[in-house]
Amino acid sequence: MKRLIQAPTGSKLLVSAVLFSLGLLLLIAPMETLITYVRVIGGIFLAAAAVGIVLYVLKKTQTLTLVGAIIGAVVGLVFVASPGVVTGALPFVFGALLLIASVSDLFSALALPFGKLISIILSLVGIILGLVVLMNPNAIAAFVTRLIGLSFIYEAIVGVVGVVFARRAGYHN
Repeated sequence: MKRLIQAPTGSKLLVSAVLFSLGLLLLIAPMETLITYVRVIGGIFLAAAAVGIVLYVLKKTQTLTLVGAIIGAVVGLVFVASPGVVTGALPFVFGALLLIASVSDLFSALALPFGKLISIILSLVGIILGLVVLMNPNAIAAFVTRLIGLSFIYEAIVGVVGVVFARRAGYHN
């Protein structure tokens, strides 16, 4: 029977590296980083919308594909043209992501035969940080963004610690 709760593996290292990088950028230049993220996401929406429209025209796919592409194009245009509108919602989104990652770490920590207590404590602190971010989305943007950056760096460290304990316990990819 397969375990319901899995120990963290090597893929967690990749997630930790991404979170650490995002956190560092959010600490160094919070507002510029947020606006850049929003514009990049807008560009991705526009590219996906273009693909959807091309697929609809060339392959006569479902009308739903065209509707999704048009919605994606509108969202992409808003993200690219008015990133400030979107940045107000980003602290909430980032807080939710941090909370989800920390809850995932908590479940992974429960699977560890040793190092469990420290991994649980670190995960709980990450959950608290995620909740703090979620409860203060309208606070001073630069402060919240830096808090999110610190939280991402913290989550990255927790992820690496989990992988180290998992490898010591004999879990591998």
